[in-house]
Amino acid sequence: MLDLYSLNMEKGLHYEGIVTTSNEDGTPNAAPMGIICKGPDQVVLRLYEGSHTTVNIKRDKKFYVNLSRDPLLFTYSLIGGPSDLEFVEKSHGFSLKNADASFFGEVIHEKEIIKENDAMGENITVMFHSQVRDIKQEKKESEPLSRAICGVLEALVNLSRVRRVSPEKKKEYSERLKEISRVVNHVGSLHHKQAMELIEKEFEIRIKG
Repeated sequence: MLDLYSLNMEKGLHYEGIVTTSNEDGTPNAAPMGIICKGPDQVVLRLYEGSHTTVNIKRDKKFYVNLSRDPLLFTYSLIGGPSDLEFVEKSHGFSLKNADASFFGEVIHEKEIIKENDAMGENITVMFHSQVRDIKQEKKESEPLSRAICGVLEALVNLSRVRRVSPEKKKEYSERLKEISRVVNHVGSLHHKQAMELIEKEFEIRIKG
């Protein structure tokens, strides 16, 4: 029987997926967002109050998570039109036809958190702790996308170029590395954090060279 660990997800790590829900008029909605794995059959979504996805989940208490490494699927889910994504209608809502894997989530606990000093200013974040079932794996080698590994790779690209760029660009790379490090340390595993620590130390050496 498939569980989240079968999809190469690890407890406590943050992944990127596309969450599909049903609008009030019955049409499908899709949006890219982070998913926190809380165990073999539980996830948490942290969404900003007021988004279409948040409204839909608050109303219906259910959603689908679609895992993919296709950049176009992520892009179309945010800025595409109705014909850019192929949805599959299921008993509990909609999933994406071209996803590598998908699963159904049913909310078991909901909590609102008010943040006053967030990067987006004062806002309300809604946490949906959810039970997972109906896991489908379309590709045997499917692996969920993690912001942490993407951040590490981007930091390595900047590191490889920092000795060859102008002083202005070095300053830009330095600021970018701070933001990447913040994200990786927030959502990554111990190995992701260790990698960032090594990159930051090497960056300090190279930027002075």
